[in-house]
Amino acid sequence: MTLTRKQILAIATAVVLLVSFAAANSLAFYDDESALRLQVTPRETEVFVDGYFAGTVDNFDGKFQRLHVQPGEHELTLYLDGHHKVTQQVLVRPRASFRIRYTMMPLAAGEAPDARPVAPPRPPAPPEASPAEAAHAEAAYGAIAIRVQPGGADVLIDGDRWEGAADNQPLVVQLAPGSHRIEVRKDGYREYTTQVDVRGGETSKINVSLSRGEGR
Repeated sequence: MTLTRKQILAIATAVVLLVSFAAANSLAFYDDESALRLQVTPRETEVFVDGYFAGTVDNFDGKFQRLHVQPGEHELTLYLDGHHKVTQQVLVRPRASFRIRYTMMPLAAGEAPDARPVAPPRPPAPPEASPAEAAHAEAAYGAIAIRVQPGGADVLIDGDRWEGAADNQPLVVQLAPGSHRIEVRKDGYREYTTQVDVRGGETSKINVSLSRGEGR
């Protein structure tokens, strides 16, 4: 028989206590996670959170041992062979620590044991994109291939700086379709500026030969 929270409170020999003690203890938290300290006997009792096995009480009952969970409502289950299984809904606040105290109750003679919790099936992984979908996504972008002489010039695309290749190789950048401003700069050379219309699935080639003069 699985004990519910109402049944637990009705049993005089059982003690369940859920209290926040973050203010009285200095604990480290990551993001907004919360922490549970389990003071349950026997200490070999197994702990399940939302159906998944988390460990035994012995892992989470020390001064610096905590069961870290995301804030919100969780289903906490305590299971020990030969004892009543306990399931309780626990609501925890962000960046807070809670203490849970409980004494597991042995089964009476001839009483049927509870089944050990079984983890729920994990959601299936999202399907991979088909080749057609991948091609469609790639076609949603265009590209520009900029070749600059002399090499080593700075290329600015819509104000973002790109370092041009120094070995006469083109600089290829994927861009969303539409108009883009291209600027090419190099010390000792005149600045080159142009506007390029990029189309999805196409590569626009730009060849730039900088002229000597005042630059930058």
